[in-house]
Amino acid sequence: MPDYQQFFIDKTPQSFGDTLLLHGFARLLENLDVDPANITLSDCGLYFAVDLFKPITHEDVERNADKQIIGFIQTLKNTSLIANAPGIRLVDYEAEKAQSAAFFEARNKKAEVLPPPPSPEWSIYRGINPGAIQGYNNLALAWYAARSPETLYLLLDLFSTTPNDIDGAMSAWKALDKAKGWGIKASATALQLFNPDSGKGHNKIKGDGLSIGNLDSFWLLEYLKAAGFYVGAITRTLRESKDRKTLVVVPRQLTFSENLTVMGKFAESMQVPLYPTQFDILAVIRYTQVLIEHAIAPRGKYALNRSRVKERIVGGFQAAFYKDMGNSAATMNMSFLGLPGWVTVVSQADVDLYIHPETGLLVEFEKFVRQFNEKESDVPELLRPLRDFVSGDDLAAFFEFTNAFPSYAVGRQERNKYVRLLTTDFIERIIMSQDEAKYQRILESHGFQNIAYAIRQSTVTAQYRKKQGDRKYDVRYGLGQELARKSRYPGEFITALTDFLHKYNAENAQVMEVRPAPYRRSVLTTDIDQIIHLIDEYGSEVVANLLIAYGYARLPQQGDFATDETFMETDADTEGEE
Repeated sequence: MPDYQQFFIDKTPQSFGDTLLLHGFARLLENLDVDPANITLSDCGLYFAVDLFKPITHEDVERNADKQIIGFIQTLKNTSLIANAPGIRLVDYEAEKAQSAAFFEARNKKAEVLPPPPSPEWSIYRGINPGAIQGYNNLALAWYAARSPETLYLLLDLFSTTPNDIDGAMSAWKALDKAKGWGIKASATALQLFNPDSGKGHNKIKGDGLSIGNLDSFWLLEYLKAAGFYVGAITRTLRESKDRKTLVVVPRQLTFSENLTVMGKFAESMQVPLYPTQFDILAVIRYTQVLIEHAIAPRGKYALNRSRVKERIVGGFQAAFYKDMGNSAATMNMSFLGLPGWVTVVSQADVDLYIHPETGLLVEFEKFVRQFNEKESDVPELLRPLRDFVSGDDLAAFFEFTNAFPSYAVGRQERNKYVRLLTTDFIERIIMSQDEAKYQRILESHGFQNIAYAIRQSTVTAQYRKKQGDRKYDVRYGLGQELARKSRYPGEFITALTDFLHKYNAENAQVMEVRPAPYRRSVLTTDIDQIIHLIDEYGSEVVANLLIAYGYARLPQQGDFATDETFMETDADTEGEE
């Protein structure tokens, strides 16, 4: 018997089928009585590796050969299919549906006592039924018939070497099936839910028409992908639509036990339907929070090889967007959402920095993102660069967002609607993580800080005071947009900035003549000298981007300039409601 202690899952051009296969194979190993904490999943570039603390024994295989990993989803229409499968693992879809409906109905009615909540797998059952249920149940039936030590050994042998010999495994399966008389074909449909790039019309070499069928694949691989969907993925319908998004976590180096805990907590945090762009951003933020809390902080040693979360622990998500087409769904987009590269954890202080329930940067960022309503026509385009930044660490995209955000923020406040601002601490952490040597001098300059203060006082602070009946200072509407527009040309930017500062100081002097203290502090000539020197050294666009981002942010010790009325998802919009 080979030494079954290390396994390899080859990567292919598939979107996330290989990653689901990784998670499903790990679940298979768990079913062989391997402790999930002793299963390590690693990204090795061309393949994923699965390492065990100790080898699988012959006794492990023989003792667990009868186990089933996924259940047959039973509906009112398919009960006859399991007539000859006594003991098959069943999922009562109608009962799960009734339990979900009862829970949300009671909660929406604010009942004092709530019935049991939907099972954690309910969203997966909904994703499978109706579009993929036939193919999925065929896989469950095939495994039920073919569960045996020989089937397990075939899979263990397949993944014991790289490259994986799929053709050899299919030939071995055909011989085994013939000997056992199971009558199970080696090939099965590659379901679009688990293989978004294998759907109808996606795989013709020449684009001269649409074929009706999906691609085929080795059925045991498809079975493991279905199993991996339960432990390595979430699938959710989007807010106010029947469109769907699926995310599959891509580990860098993570134990299967950590993965199970983190995915369970993460799935709980994503129960409320969200708008498409907001879904992507919040998924990344929330998963990172859960990962820190349940995979990094519990270890307590903060090993350096796990400090850079994105590079060392989990890379992010492979994502697919499915457009509802009535009787079916079409894959419209496949992408990768990376975890934030600026998150590093080397101490308990870093844990608190990111996930402290009151002051954590990720907690604050989540609250900030939740305020946006993508039903408003300008919001999807506003959030697009923020998503690009969050998933790709693109600082240019972050500045594109911070340059556009002032118009949104001022407009909402003018309509007496609450708007949450980013904090200067958050912005500083983001910027310093990208290129600390380049930006540190700018951020620490007294001239920069004082001019950013002047921008803040003339915009969001002045507008808030105006709403409170204090019209001591004028509101400089459009200042952020004007500075951003002029930033490409140093001369024009300096002219626009100094013109604003001249009017700002003049207004301060006028107020001091007729109004009692306290007063805004004025900008000094040394401040202007410093900012011009920074423009000469780093360029007007860099300085302008930083000034706008800081100028429309709030200091950490300040409130949000208004009562906290952040737009929050209501309980009535919870995932699973019919």
